Amino acid sequence: MDILPNIHIHEETHVNNNGMDEEFDDLDESLDDDLYTELDDDRRAELNEMLGLTVLGIELWDESLGDEEDAEPVQPEDRVFFDCDLYLEDNLALELYVAAVYPDPDKDPITGLDAIFDVVGRLADDKLALIDYGEADEEGGIALAFGKGDDVKLVVVASAWMISEWEPDEEEAGN
Repeated sequence: MDILPNIHIHEETHVNNNGMDEEFDDLDESLDDDLYTELDDDRRAELNEMLGLTVLGIELWDESLGDEEDAEPVQPEDRVFFDCDLYLEDNLALELYVAAVYPDPDKDPITGLDAIFDVVGRLADDKLALIDYGEADEEGGIALAFGKGDDVKLVVVASAWMISEWEPDEEEAGN
């Protein structure tokens, strides 16, 4: 299945500091060494194991690693890039950094924190699964397609990511 080859990240929205005019000089320098920024054989093997897993929950942050410390804070209505944790079946989590969400890969990403919360929330609300992935662009990053079967409902593009394990709450484990 090759769902992502036609995804084009618009130049004006690619890692552009959440709508601020200045471009990042080098995002890789600001990211933690433990974060992945390129798909290699090991990352592909990890992600292949996650294909088909449903999103069970989400934790979305109102700030992003991509926000510059010495710049004016990004206004919620101007936010494009965000960080989040996606909790998947099998107690696996995708931690996404400097991410943008595209309900339609042919259009611009969602803008505004409230709209981002609503759209990203559909991953868990609609019980969407990770159905494909690929490199975001020639500079790295990752594009993740979520949907049901072969039907892509949302694409999340992140400049960096981690894969971790999570433990269910005691209340949930007792059910």
